[in-house]
Amino acid sequence: MTTLLGSKRWIAAIAAAGALVAVSGCAASDPGAGEPAASTSETATEAPTPSGSPSTEPSSESTAPATTPAPEPSATASPSTAPTTAPADAAVPAPSASPSPEASTPAVAGTCTAAQLTGSVQDQAGGGAAGSVYRTLVLTNASDQGCTVAGYPGVSSVDGSGNQIGAPADRDGTASAPVLLAPGGSATATLRQTNAQNYGADCGLTPATGLRVYPPGATDSLVLPQALPACSAASIVLMTISPLQPAA
Repeated sequence: MTTLLGSKRWIAAIAAAGALVAVSGCAASDPGAGEPAASTSETATEAPTPSGSPSTEPSSESTAPATTPAPEPSATASPSTAPTTAPADAAVPAPSASPSPEASTPAVAGTCTAAQLTGSVQDQAGGGAAGSVYRTLVLTNASDQGCTVAGYPGVSSVDGSGNQIGAPADRDGTASAPVLLAPGGSATATLRQTNAQNYGADCGLTPATGLRVYPPGATDSLVLPQALPACSAASIVLMTISPLQPAA
């Protein structure tokens, strides 16, 4: 029992000595008389920034971009790309009432050529006379375009080879006028033919197989079949022709 009490006293003495040392250490570290020492975190936070050194926090004035007012668009800067739309009530010019020259002037049909025509020689009823016969020469537009005949056709007798026999037909002197032949239209001329045998030996009687016909103003011809005697003598004229006129 005495030993146990001695041990407790020894432990208590050691504890008291340790407390004294701790109190002495705290008193030595206190810089101010009776003032508690500032905490380490507060000291680090409140430490002043050295003069001349940049602040660690970015200044709101230095980092914020300067606000420059946007320039207002000029009234004459550039033309607008939006399409210009005429107002709904804008007056629309009325088309001219006068016809164009093309509409008012009909197209002029060209001269009929032999390639556009077909022909025939037709007997006239009661066309016989003393020593001669009256027949009708018919020319018809066989093309799909209109054309014009104006004046006298050229007419002569030809043999089987297409060679001319004797003199061509004379014109009867009747006044002529242009005739417009629509496709399928016809014009006629009166052909008077004299009997070649009336001229005897001076005629130079030669058989003819057809008539060569030149439309007025054309350079090509068509041959219409007709078998009649002709005179080879160029001094004897056996035929007379009238100008073409519209078919009746």
